[in-house]
Amino acid sequence: MNAKSRNPHFQPVAVAILSPSRPSKEDRHQTAMASAAAFALGAAPRAPPTASRSRRHIARAPSAAVASPAPATADVDTRTARELVAWLTVEKGLPGGAAKAVSFGDGGVAKLVNDVRAGEPLIEIPQNLAVTSVDVADSPIVAGLAAGRGELVGLALWLCLERHKGPLSEWAPYVATLPSAGADHPLLWTADELQTLLQGSPVREEAASRLESADDEYATIADQIRSNPDDFPLDAYEFLTRDAFVDALATVLARAVWLNAANCYAMVPLVDLLPLVGAPPPGVSPAAAAGGPAAGRPGLASAAGVVDYDAATECVAVVSANDAQQTARVVCVDPLARNAGDLFLATGAVDESHCGDYLAFAASCTQTDRLYEAKRQVLEGMGMSADGQTFPVFADRMPMQLLAYMRFARVQDPGELMSVSFEEDRIVSPMNEYEVLQLLMQDAREMLAEYESSSEEFELLQLKEKGLNARQIAAAKLRLAEKRLINATTTAVRRRLAPIRGIPTKQGLEDPNADLLEIFDAIENLPNKPKQMFDEFRKWARGDYEDQIRSGGGKGGSGCG
Repeated sequence: MNAKSRNPHFQPVAVAILSPSRPSKEDRHQTAMASAAAFALGAAPRAPPTASRSRRHIARAPSAAVASPAPATADVDTRTARELVAWLTVEKGLPGGAAKAVSFGDGGVAKLVNDVRAGEPLIEIPQNLAVTSVDVADSPIVAGLAAGRGELVGLALWLCLERHKGPLSEWAPYVATLPSAGADHPLLWTADELQTLLQGSPVREEAASRLESADDEYATIADQIRSNPDDFPLDAYEFLTRDAFVDALATVLARAVWLNAANCYAMVPLVDLLPLVGAPPPGVSPAAAAGGPAAGRPGLASAAGVVDYDAATECVAVVSANDAQQTARVVCVDPLARNAGDLFLATGAVDESHCGDYLAFAASCTQTDRLYEAKRQVLEGMGMSADGQTFPVFADRMPMQLLAYMRFARVQDPGELMSVSFEEDRIVSPMNEYEVLQLLMQDAREMLAEYESSSEEFELLQLKEKGLNARQIAAAKLRLAEKRLINATTTAVRRRLAPIRGIPTKQGLEDPNADLLEIFDAIENLPNKPKQMFDEFRKWARGDYEDQIRSGGGKGGSGCG
Protein backbone atom coordinates (compact mmCIF):
# COMPACT_ATOMS: atom_id res chain seq x y z
CA MET A 1 0.00 0.00 0.00
CA ASN A 2 1.26 3.43 -0.87
CA ALA A 3 2.02 5.59 2.09
CA LYS A 4 -0.37 8.48 2.67
CA SER A 5 -0.52 11.59 4.78
CA ARG A 6 -3.58 12.82 6.63
CA ASN A 7 -5.04 16.21 5.99
CA PRO A 8 -4.10 18.21 9.09
CA HIS A 9 -7.37 20.11 8.82
CA PHE A 10 -9.49 16.97 8.89
CA GLN A 11 -11.92 16.90 11.76
CA PRO A 12 -13.79 13.67 12.51
CA VAL A 13 -17.50 13.87 13.11
CA ALA A 14 -19.70 11.99 15.51
CA VAL A 15 -21.97 9.12 14.63
CA ALA A 16 -25.17 8.46 16.31
CA ILE A 17 -25.37 4.90 16.92
CA LEU A 18 -22.57 5.29 19.36
CA SER A 19 -22.26 6.53 22.90
CA PRO A 20 -22.50 10.15 24.09
CA SER A 21 -19.74 12.63 23.34
CA ARG A 22 -16.12 11.96 24.19
CA PRO A 23 -15.48 13.11 27.76
CA SER A 24 -12.35 14.79 28.98
CA LYS A 25 -9.74 12.60 30.58
CA GLU A 26 -10.25 13.86 34.12
CA ASP A 27 -14.06 13.92 34.05
CA ARG A 28 -14.61 10.92 31.80
CA HIS A 29 -17.34 9.22 33.78
CA GLN A 30 -19.36 12.23 34.80
CA THR A 31 -19.19 13.97 31.46
CA ALA A 32 -20.06 10.84 29.54
CA MET A 33 -23.21 10.38 31.55
CA ALA A 34 -24.04 14.07 31.72
CA SER A 35 -24.37 14.25 27.96
CA ALA A 36 -27.78 12.75 27.33
CA ALA A 37 -28.19 13.83 23.71
CA ALA A 38 -27.17 11.35 21.01
CA PHE A 39 -25.43 12.37 17.82
CA ALA A 40 -27.21 12.12 14.52
CA LEU A 41 -26.02 9.17 12.49
CA GLY A 42 -25.38 11.26 9.43
CA ALA A 43 -23.50 13.84 11.47
CA ALA A 44 -22.36 17.17 10.17
CA PRO A 45 -21.24 17.25 6.53
CA ARG A 46 -17.55 17.39 5.79
CA ALA A 47 -15.37 17.25 2.72
CA PRO A 48 -13.06 14.27 2.24
CA PRO A 49 -9.34 14.75 2.81
CA THR A 50 -7.55 16.36 -0.12
CA ALA A 51 -3.98 16.69 1.10
CA SER A 52 -1.05 15.08 -0.62
CA ARG A 53 -0.72 11.39 0.22
CA SER A 54 2.96 10.89 -0.36
CA ARG A 55 3.32 9.44 3.13
CA ARG A 56 0.76 7.78 5.37
CA HIS A 57 0.47 9.47 8.72
CA ILE A 58 -2.00 9.58 11.59
CA ALA A 59 -1.76 13.25 12.38
CA ARG A 60 -3.34 14.95 15.31
CA ALA A 61 -6.54 16.58 14.14
CA PRO A 62 -8.37 19.48 15.76
CA SER A 63 -10.34 18.48 18.83
CA ALA A 64 -13.91 17.40 18.12
CA ALA A 65 -16.83 16.01 20.04
CA VAL A 66 -16.81 12.35 19.15
CA ALA A 67 -18.28 9.08 20.22
CA SER A 68 -16.38 5.88 20.01
CA PRO A 69 -16.46 2.15 20.25
CA ALA A 70 -13.58 0.03 21.43
CA PRO A 71 -12.14 -3.37 20.53
CA ALA A 72 -14.60 -6.21 20.92
CA THR A 73 -14.11 -9.73 22.08
CA ALA A 74 -12.94 -11.56 19.02
CA ASP A 75 -14.32 -14.80 17.72
CA VAL A 76 -11.43 -15.80 15.46
CA ASP A 77 -9.83 -19.23 15.19
CA THR A 78 -6.15 -19.75 15.92
CA ARG A 79 -5.20 -20.41 12.31
CA THR A 80 -6.78 -17.16 11.08
CA ALA A 81 -5.06 -15.15 13.81
CA ARG A 82 -1.65 -16.65 13.00
CA GLU A 83 -2.16 -16.16 9.26
CA LEU A 84 -2.83 -12.51 10.00
CA VAL A 85 0.45 -12.24 11.92
CA ALA A 86 2.33 -13.90 9.04
CA TRP A 87 0.70 -11.60 6.46
CA LEU A 88 1.47 -8.49 8.48
CA THR A 89 5.08 -9.59 8.90
CA VAL A 90 5.87 -10.85 5.39
CA GLU A 91 3.62 -8.72 3.19
CA LYS A 92 3.26 -5.54 5.21
CA GLY A 93 6.65 -5.32 6.87
CA LEU A 94 5.46 -5.52 10.47
CA PRO A 95 8.59 -5.47 12.65
CA GLY A 96 9.35 -8.79 14.29
CA GLY A 97 9.16 -7.31 17.77
CA ALA A 98 5.83 -5.51 17.23
CA ALA A 99 3.85 -8.16 19.05
CA LYS A 100 6.61 -10.22 20.62
CA ALA A 101 4.95 -10.16 24.06
CA VAL A 102 1.66 -11.62 22.83
CA SER A 103 0.73 -14.96 21.31
CA PHE A 104 -2.66 -15.90 19.87
CA GLY A 105 -3.39 -19.45 20.94
CA ASP A 106 -6.47 -21.65 20.98
CA GLY A 107 -9.55 -19.80 19.86
CA GLY A 108 -7.48 -16.74 19.04
CA VAL A 109 -7.05 -15.97 22.74
CA ALA A 110 -4.20 -13.53 23.33
CA LYS A 111 -1.72 -14.57 26.03
CA LEU A 112 1.60 -13.27 27.24
CA VAL A 113 4.67 -15.19 26.12
CA ASN A 114 6.70 -13.80 29.03
CA ASP A 115 6.32 -11.74 32.20
CA VAL A 116 5.62 -8.04 31.64
CA ARG A 117 5.85 -4.92 33.79
CA ALA A 118 3.45 -2.02 33.94
CA GLY A 119 4.17 0.50 31.17
CA GLU A 120 5.64 -2.10 28.83
CA PRO A 121 4.26 -2.11 25.25
CA LEU A 122 2.47 -5.33 24.36
CA ILE A 123 1.60 -4.62 20.73
CA GLU A 124 2.85 -1.85 18.40
CA ILE A 125 1.22 -1.57 14.98
CA PRO A 126 2.71 1.00 12.57
CA GLN A 127 0.25 3.70 11.54
CA ASN A 128 0.32 2.67 7.86
CA LEU A 129 -1.27 -0.66 8.85
CA ALA A 130 -4.25 0.96 10.52
CA VAL A 131 -7.38 1.46 8.41
CA THR A 132 -8.77 4.97 8.81
CA SER A 133 -10.85 7.52 6.91
CA VAL A 134 -7.79 8.03 4.71
CA ASP A 135 -8.32 4.55 3.25
CA VAL A 136 -12.02 5.30 2.83
CA ALA A 137 -11.23 8.50 0.91
CA ASP A 138 -8.72 6.60 -1.26
CA SER A 139 -11.33 4.07 -2.38
CA PRO A 140 -12.84 5.23 -5.69
CA ILE A 141 -16.00 3.20 -5.05
CA VAL A 142 -16.93 4.24 -1.50
CA ALA A 143 -15.24 7.66 -1.20
CA GLY A 144 -18.15 9.54 -2.79
CA LEU A 145 -20.73 7.82 -0.62
CA ALA A 146 -18.70 8.33 2.55
CA ALA A 147 -18.15 12.06 1.95
CA GLY A 148 -20.16 14.08 4.43
CA ARG A 149 -21.00 11.09 6.61
CA GLY A 150 -19.62 9.97 9.93
CA GLU A 151 -16.25 8.25 10.06
CA LEU A 152 -17.69 4.95 11.24
CA VAL A 153 -20.23 4.90 8.43
CA GLY A 154 -17.33 5.35 6.03
CA LEU A 155 -15.44 2.46 7.61
CA ALA A 156 -18.57 0.30 7.34
CA LEU A 157 -18.80 1.11 3.60
CA TRP A 158 -15.11 0.23 3.22
CA LEU A 159 -15.63 -3.08 5.01
CA CYS A 160 -18.65 -3.93 2.84
CA LEU A 161 -16.54 -3.50 -0.27
CA GLU A 162 -13.52 -5.41 1.02
CA ARG A 163 -15.73 -8.30 2.12
CA HIS A 164 -17.26 -8.38 -1.35
CA LYS A 165 -13.82 -8.53 -2.98
CA GLY A 166 -13.02 -11.68 -1.04
CA PRO A 167 -9.49 -13.03 -1.69
CA LEU A 168 -8.89 -10.24 -4.23
CA SER A 169 -8.94 -7.65 -1.44
CA GLU A 170 -5.63 -6.09 -0.54
CA TRP A 171 -6.74 -6.51 3.06
CA ALA A 172 -8.11 -10.06 2.71
CA PRO A 173 -6.09 -11.63 5.60
CA TYR A 174 -7.22 -8.83 7.90
CA VAL A 175 -10.84 -8.85 6.71
CA ALA A 176 -10.88 -12.60 7.51
CA THR A 177 -10.47 -11.63 11.18
CA LEU A 178 -13.54 -9.38 10.90
CA PRO A 179 -16.28 -11.97 10.55
CA SER A 180 -19.93 -11.12 10.52
CA ALA A 181 -21.08 -9.36 13.65
CA GLY A 182 -23.44 -12.25 14.11
CA ALA A 183 -27.17 -12.36 14.50
CA ASP A 184 -26.92 -11.67 18.21
CA HIS A 185 -25.53 -8.13 17.94
CA PRO A 186 -28.30 -5.75 19.15
CA LEU A 187 -28.10 -3.79 15.90
CA LEU A 188 -29.38 -6.95 14.21
CA TRP A 189 -32.25 -7.63 16.63
CA THR A 190 -35.80 -6.93 15.60
CA ALA A 191 -37.62 -3.95 17.04
CA ASP A 192 -39.98 -6.29 18.90
CA GLU A 193 -37.05 -8.17 20.46
CA LEU A 194 -35.50 -4.93 21.66
CA GLN A 195 -38.76 -3.86 23.27
CA THR A 196 -39.45 -7.22 24.90
CA LEU A 197 -36.04 -8.50 25.97
CA LEU A 198 -34.73 -5.14 27.19
CA GLN A 199 -37.84 -4.26 29.21
CA GLY A 200 -36.88 -1.72 31.87
CA SER A 201 -33.29 -1.35 30.73
CA PRO A 202 -32.07 2.22 30.12
CA VAL A 203 -30.46 1.05 26.86
CA ARG A 204 -33.72 -0.09 25.26
CA GLU A 205 -34.63 3.25 23.70
CA GLU A 206 -31.05 3.84 22.57
CA ALA A 207 -30.89 0.38 20.96
CA ALA A 208 -34.13 1.03 19.08
CA SER A 209 -32.86 4.46 18.01
CA ARG A 210 -29.63 2.97 16.67
CA LEU A 211 -31.52 0.37 14.67
CA GLU A 212 -33.74 3.05 13.16
CA SER A 213 -30.74 5.30 12.45
CA ALA A 214 -28.87 2.48 10.69
CA ASP A 215 -31.88 1.83 8.44
CA ASP A 216 -32.25 5.54 7.72
CA GLU A 217 -28.55 5.84 6.90
CA TYR A 218 -28.71 2.97 4.45
CA ALA A 219 -31.83 4.44 2.85
CA THR A 220 -30.05 7.74 2.18
CA ILE A 221 -27.02 5.91 0.75
CA ALA A 222 -29.18 3.78 -1.53
CA ASP A 223 -31.08 6.86 -2.65
CA GLN A 224 -27.81 8.63 -3.42
CA ILE A 225 -26.76 5.74 -5.65
CA ARG A 226 -30.09 5.59 -7.48
CA SER A 227 -30.31 9.34 -7.94
CA ASN A 228 -26.82 9.72 -9.43
CA PRO A 229 -26.32 6.86 -11.93
CA ASP A 230 -23.48 8.70 -13.67
CA ASP A 231 -21.50 9.12 -10.46
CA PHE A 232 -22.55 5.80 -8.91
CA PRO A 233 -23.15 3.11 -11.59
CA LEU A 234 -25.45 0.49 -10.15
CA ASP A 235 -23.32 -2.49 -11.20
CA ALA A 236 -20.44 -1.16 -9.11
CA TYR A 237 -22.55 -1.12 -5.96
CA GLU A 238 -24.17 -4.55 -6.06
CA PHE A 239 -22.30 -5.37 -2.84
CA LEU A 240 -24.11 -2.69 -0.85
CA THR A 241 -27.26 -4.39 0.37
CA ARG A 242 -29.09 -3.34 3.50
CA ASP A 243 -28.11 -6.47 5.41
CA ALA A 244 -24.46 -6.21 4.34
CA PHE A 245 -24.29 -2.56 5.40
CA VAL A 246 -25.91 -3.05 8.81
CA ASP A 247 -23.75 -6.10 9.53
CA ALA A 248 -20.59 -4.18 8.56
CA LEU A 249 -21.71 -1.23 10.68
CA ALA A 250 -22.21 -3.55 13.66
CA THR A 251 -18.74 -5.01 13.10
CA VAL A 252 -17.15 -1.56 12.93
CA LEU A 253 -18.97 -0.46 16.08
CA ALA A 254 -17.54 -3.46 17.89
CA ARG A 255 -14.02 -3.37 16.50
CA ALA A 256 -13.02 0.21 15.65
CA VAL A 257 -10.65 1.86 18.11
CA TRP A 258 -10.83 5.49 19.14
CA LEU A 259 -7.29 6.89 19.27
CA ASN A 260 -7.45 9.86 21.59
CA ALA A 261 -3.98 11.17 20.79
CA ALA A 262 -4.70 11.14 17.04
CA ASN A 263 -8.33 12.21 17.36
CA CYS A 264 -9.57 9.64 14.88
CA TYR A 265 -11.04 6.16 14.55
CA ALA A 266 -9.00 3.23 13.30
CA MET A 267 -9.43 -0.44 12.48
CA VAL A 268 -6.18 -1.93 13.79
CA PRO A 269 -5.10 -5.51 13.01
CA LEU A 270 -4.20 -7.64 16.06
CA VAL A 271 -5.27 -4.87 18.44
CA ASP A 272 -8.94 -5.49 17.71
CA LEU A 273 -8.51 -9.19 18.54
CA LEU A 274 -8.02 -8.31 22.20
CA PRO A 275 -11.11 -8.82 24.38
CA LEU A 276 -12.64 -5.61 25.67
CA VAL A 277 -13.20 -5.17 29.42
CA GLY A 278 -14.96 -2.37 31.24
CA ALA A 279 -12.84 0.40 32.71
CA PRO A 280 -12.67 0.83 36.51
CA PRO A 281 -14.39 3.71 38.33
CA PRO A 282 -12.75 7.14 38.64
CA GLY A 283 -9.58 7.25 40.67
CA VAL A 284 -8.85 3.54 40.20
CA SER A 285 -5.96 2.32 38.09
CA PRO A 286 -6.83 0.68 34.74
CA ALA A 287 -5.01 -2.37 36.10
CA ALA A 288 -8.09 -3.09 38.25
CA ALA A 289 -9.94 -4.05 35.07
CA ALA A 290 -7.56 -6.98 34.62
CA GLY A 291 -9.20 -8.96 37.40
CA GLY A 292 -7.42 -11.37 39.68
CA PRO A 293 -7.03 -11.33 43.49
CA ALA A 294 -5.92 -7.69 43.55
CA ALA A 295 -9.24 -6.69 42.04
CA GLY A 296 -11.22 -8.81 44.46
CA ARG A 297 -11.91 -11.53 41.92
CA PRO A 298 -10.48 -15.05 41.90
CA GLY A 299 -8.01 -16.21 39.33
CA LEU A 300 -4.80 -15.01 37.75
CA ALA A 301 -4.71 -11.35 36.83
CA SER A 302 -4.69 -10.50 33.13
CA ALA A 303 -2.50 -7.94 31.42
CA ALA A 304 -4.71 -4.86 31.13
CA GLY A 305 -3.78 -3.11 27.91
CA VAL A 306 -4.40 0.59 27.26
CA VAL A 307 -4.55 1.45 23.54
CA ASP A 308 -3.71 4.81 21.92
CA TYR A 309 -1.61 6.38 19.21
CA ASP A 310 2.06 6.96 20.10
CA ALA A 311 3.38 9.92 18.12
CA ALA A 312 6.99 9.17 19.08
CA THR A 313 6.96 5.73 17.46
CA GLU A 314 4.17 6.51 14.96
CA CYS A 315 2.42 3.35 16.08
CA VAL A 316 -0.88 2.33 17.58
CA ALA A 317 0.36 0.92 20.87
CA VAL A 318 -1.19 -1.31 23.51
CA VAL A 319 0.62 -0.68 26.80
CA SER A 320 0.24 -2.89 29.87
CA ALA A 321 -1.27 -1.10 32.86
CA ASN A 322 -0.07 -3.73 35.34
CA ASP A 323 2.56 -6.34 36.04
CA ALA A 324 1.47 -9.71 34.70
CA GLN A 325 2.91 -13.20 34.51
CA GLN A 326 3.60 -15.37 31.51
CA THR A 327 0.51 -17.06 29.98
CA ALA A 328 -1.82 -14.46 31.49
CA ARG A 329 -4.46 -13.39 28.98
CA VAL A 330 -4.25 -9.94 27.43
CA VAL A 331 -7.33 -7.69 27.54
CA CYS A 332 -7.99 -4.14 26.39
CA VAL A 333 -9.50 -1.61 28.79
CA ASP A 334 -12.37 0.37 27.32
CA PRO A 335 -10.95 3.86 26.60
CA LEU A 336 -14.38 5.47 26.90
CA ALA A 337 -15.16 4.04 30.33
CA ARG A 338 -18.62 3.00 29.17
CA ASN A 339 -21.00 1.06 31.37
CA ALA A 340 -22.18 -2.48 30.67
CA GLY A 341 -25.20 -1.21 28.74
CA ASP A 342 -23.22 0.92 26.32
CA LEU A 343 -20.65 -1.83 25.83
CA PHE A 344 -23.48 -4.22 25.05
CA LEU A 345 -24.82 -1.82 22.42
CA ALA A 346 -21.38 -1.66 20.80
CA THR A 347 -20.22 -5.28 21.03
CA GLY A 348 -23.32 -7.38 21.69
CA ALA A 349 -21.71 -8.88 24.80
CA VAL A 350 -22.32 -8.19 28.49
CA ASP A 351 -19.25 -7.76 30.72
CA GLU A 352 -20.51 -9.41 33.90
CA SER A 353 -17.27 -8.61 35.74
CA HIS A 354 -17.28 -4.92 34.81
CA CYS A 355 -15.52 -3.39 37.81
CA GLY A 356 -16.60 0.16 36.99
CA ASP A 357 -20.18 -0.42 35.88
CA TYR A 358 -22.64 2.40 36.52
CA LEU A 359 -26.11 3.69 35.72
CA ALA A 360 -27.18 7.20 34.85
CA PHE A 361 -29.38 9.02 37.36
CA ALA A 362 -31.02 12.27 36.27
CA ALA A 363 -31.74 15.39 38.31
CA SER A 364 -33.09 18.88 37.59
CA CYS A 365 -34.18 22.11 39.22
CA THR A 366 -37.82 23.14 39.49
CA GLN A 367 -38.57 26.05 37.18
CA THR A 368 -41.22 27.39 39.54
CA ASP A 369 -38.59 27.71 42.27
CA ARG A 370 -38.15 31.37 43.23
CA LEU A 371 -34.40 30.76 43.22
CA TYR A 372 -34.43 29.00 39.86
CA GLU A 373 -32.72 31.76 37.88
CA ALA A 374 -29.89 32.07 40.39
CA LYS A 375 -29.45 28.31 40.46
CA ARG A 376 -29.46 28.14 36.67
CA GLN A 377 -26.69 30.70 36.37
CA VAL A 378 -24.52 28.99 38.97
CA LEU A 379 -24.96 25.55 37.38
CA GLU A 380 -24.29 26.80 33.87
CA GLY A 381 -21.14 28.45 35.17
CA MET A 382 -20.00 24.97 36.22
CA GLY A 383 -20.93 23.44 32.88
CA MET A 384 -24.15 21.83 34.08
CA SER A 385 -27.79 22.30 33.17
CA ALA A 386 -30.57 23.30 35.54
CA ASP A 387 -33.20 21.62 33.35
CA GLY A 388 -31.71 18.17 33.35
CA GLN A 389 -28.36 16.67 34.29
CA THR A 390 -27.30 13.03 34.45
CA PHE A 391 -24.68 11.50 36.72
CA PRO A 392 -23.03 8.08 36.88
CA VAL A 393 -24.01 6.05 39.92
CA PHE A 394 -21.62 3.22 40.84
CA ALA A 395 -22.21 0.19 43.02
CA ASP A 396 -19.35 0.85 45.43
CA ARG A 397 -19.78 4.56 46.20
CA MET A 398 -22.37 7.24 46.69
CA PRO A 399 -22.81 9.63 43.76
CA MET A 400 -21.36 12.72 45.45
CA GLN A 401 -21.81 15.01 42.45
CA LEU A 402 -25.43 13.90 42.13
CA LEU A 403 -26.05 14.48 45.84
CA ALA A 404 -24.48 17.94 45.62
CA TYR A 405 -26.62 18.82 42.62
CA MET A 406 -29.80 17.64 44.33
CA ARG A 407 -28.91 19.52 47.52
CA PHE A 408 -28.42 22.65 45.45
CA ALA A 409 -31.68 22.09 43.54
CA ARG A 410 -33.74 21.68 46.75
CA VAL A 411 -32.29 24.59 48.75
CA GLN A 412 -34.94 27.21 49.51
CA ASP A 413 -32.95 29.55 51.73
CA PRO A 414 -30.88 32.01 49.63
CA GLY A 415 -28.31 32.07 52.40
CA GLU A 416 -27.72 28.33 51.98
CA LEU A 417 -27.11 28.42 48.22
CA MET A 418 -23.40 29.06 48.52
CA SER A 419 -23.00 26.54 51.31
CA VAL A 420 -23.54 23.69 48.84
CA SER A 421 -20.22 22.08 47.98
CA PHE A 422 -19.50 20.19 44.75
CA GLU A 423 -16.02 19.34 45.98
CA GLU A 424 -16.82 17.46 49.18
CA ASP A 425 -19.68 15.52 50.74
CA ARG A 426 -21.16 18.23 52.96
CA ILE A 427 -24.74 18.33 54.26
CA VAL A 428 -26.49 21.68 53.87
CA SER A 429 -29.12 21.01 56.53
CA PRO A 430 -30.78 17.92 57.99
CA MET A 431 -34.10 18.71 56.36
CA ASN A 432 -32.48 19.33 52.98
CA GLU A 433 -30.52 16.08 53.22
CA TYR A 434 -33.57 14.10 54.22
CA GLU A 435 -35.54 15.45 51.26
CA VAL A 436 -32.70 14.73 48.84
CA LEU A 437 -32.26 11.14 50.04
CA GLN A 438 -35.98 10.47 49.84
CA LEU A 439 -36.06 11.79 46.28
CA LEU A 440 -33.06 9.64 45.35
CA MET A 441 -34.75 6.63 46.93
CA GLN A 442 -37.90 7.33 44.93
CA ASP A 443 -35.90 7.58 41.71
CA ALA A 444 -34.32 4.19 42.41
CA ARG A 445 -37.73 2.65 43.09
CA GLU A 446 -39.15 4.03 39.88
CA MET A 447 -36.22 2.71 37.87
CA LEU A 448 -36.60 -0.72 39.42
CA ALA A 449 -40.34 -0.71 38.77
CA GLU A 450 -39.68 -0.42 35.03
CA TYR A 451 -38.36 -3.96 35.00
CA GLU A 452 -40.58 -7.00 34.91
CA SER A 453 -39.65 -10.25 36.60
CA SER A 454 -38.75 -12.75 33.94
CA SER A 455 -38.16 -16.46 33.67
CA GLU A 456 -34.88 -15.75 31.88
CA GLU A 457 -33.49 -13.88 34.85
CA PHE A 458 -34.71 -16.57 37.23
CA GLU A 459 -33.01 -19.26 35.22
CA LEU A 460 -29.78 -17.29 35.15
CA LEU A 461 -29.89 -16.82 38.90
CA GLN A 462 -30.41 -20.56 39.24
CA LEU A 463 -27.58 -21.22 36.80
CA LYS A 464 -30.05 -22.84 34.42
CA GLU A 465 -29.34 -21.27 31.05
CA LYS A 466 -30.56 -24.36 29.17
CA GLY A 467 -33.32 -23.54 26.76
CA LEU A 468 -32.49 -19.84 26.42
CA ASN A 469 -31.14 -18.44 23.19
CA ALA A 470 -28.14 -16.09 23.09
CA ARG A 471 -30.25 -12.95 22.90
CA GLN A 472 -32.34 -13.92 25.91
CA ILE A 473 -29.23 -14.73 27.93
CA ALA A 474 -27.48 -11.46 27.05
CA ALA A 475 -30.59 -9.40 27.81
CA ALA A 476 -31.16 -11.16 31.12
CA LYS A 477 -27.52 -10.68 32.16
CA LEU A 478 -27.75 -6.99 31.34
CA ARG A 479 -31.00 -6.51 33.26
CA LEU A 480 -29.60 -8.32 36.28
CA ALA A 481 -26.45 -6.19 36.26
CA GLU A 482 -28.55 -3.03 36.13
CA LYS A 483 -30.85 -4.21 38.92
CA ARG A 484 -27.85 -4.92 41.14
CA LEU A 485 -26.67 -1.34 40.68
CA ILE A 486 -30.11 0.04 41.55
CA ASN A 487 -30.38 -2.17 44.62
CA ALA A 488 -26.87 -1.18 45.72
CA THR A 489 -27.87 2.47 45.48
CA THR A 490 -31.06 1.82 47.44
CA THR A 491 -29.06 0.13 50.20
CA ALA A 492 -26.57 3.00 50.34
CA VAL A 493 -29.36 5.58 50.61
CA ARG A 494 -31.00 3.62 53.44
CA ARG A 495 -27.75 3.67 55.36
CA ARG A 496 -27.38 7.41 54.95
CA LEU A 497 -30.93 8.05 56.04
CA ALA A 498 -30.52 6.38 59.43
CA PRO A 499 -27.98 8.68 61.10
CA ILE A 500 -29.54 12.00 60.05
CA ARG A 501 -29.91 14.29 63.12
CA GLY A 502 -31.86 17.41 63.91
CA ILE A 503 -35.12 16.81 62.07
CA PRO A 504 -38.15 17.84 64.18
CA THR A 505 -40.01 14.79 65.43
CA LYS A 506 -42.47 13.90 68.15
CA GLN A 507 -39.45 13.27 70.41
CA GLY A 508 -38.05 16.72 69.73
CA LEU A 509 -34.61 17.09 68.25
CA GLU A 510 -32.83 14.35 70.13
CA ASP A 511 -32.64 11.38 67.81
CA PRO A 512 -35.20 11.01 65.05
CA ASN A 513 -33.85 7.71 63.77
CA ALA A 514 -36.84 5.79 65.01
CA ASP A 515 -39.17 8.25 63.38
CA LEU A 516 -37.18 8.16 60.17
CA LEU A 517 -37.51 4.41 60.05
CA GLU A 518 -41.20 4.69 60.77
CA ILE A 519 -41.68 7.24 58.01
CA PHE A 520 -39.52 5.21 55.67
CA ASP A 521 -41.52 2.05 56.31
CA ALA A 522 -44.77 3.94 55.81
CA ILE A 523 -43.58 5.27 52.46
CA GLU A 524 -42.43 1.83 51.36
CA ASN A 525 -45.81 0.36 52.25
CA LEU A 526 -47.87 2.96 50.39
CA PRO A 527 -48.48 0.66 47.42
CA ASN A 528 -50.04 -1.89 49.81
CA LYS A 529 -52.36 0.57 51.58
CA PRO A 530 -55.40 0.12 49.28
CA LYS A 531 -55.35 -3.63 49.80
CA GLN A 532 -54.92 -3.19 53.57
CA MET A 533 -57.86 -0.80 53.71
CA PHE A 534 -60.03 -3.23 51.77
CA ASP A 535 -59.05 -6.07 54.09
CA GLU A 536 -59.95 -3.94 57.10
CA PHE A 537 -63.31 -3.09 55.54
CA ARG A 538 -64.05 -6.76 54.96
CA LYS A 539 -63.23 -7.51 58.60
CA TRP A 540 -65.61 -4.76 59.73
CA ALA A 541 -68.37 -6.05 57.43
CA ARG A 542 -68.00 -9.55 58.89
CA GLY A 543 -68.32 -8.13 62.38
CA ASP A 544 -64.79 -9.09 63.40
CA TYR A 545 -64.46 -5.98 65.56
CA GLU A 546 -67.84 -6.16 67.40
CA ASP A 547 -66.50 -8.03 70.44
CA GLN A 548 -63.57 -5.62 70.64
CA ILE A 549 -65.90 -2.61 70.56
CA ARG A 550 -68.26 -4.02 73.21
CA SER A 551 -65.34 -4.76 75.50
CA GLY A 552 -63.89 -1.27 75.17
CA GLY A 553 -60.87 -2.49 73.25
CA GLY A 554 -59.11 -0.81 70.42
CA LYS A 555 -56.34 1.71 70.22
CA GLY A 556 -58.14 4.24 72.39
CA GLY A 557 -58.76 1.76 75.15
CA SER A 558 -62.08 3.39 75.96
CA GLY A 559 -64.49 1.94 73.46
CA CYS A 560 -66.85 4.08 71.40
CA GLY A 561 -68.29 6.06 74.12
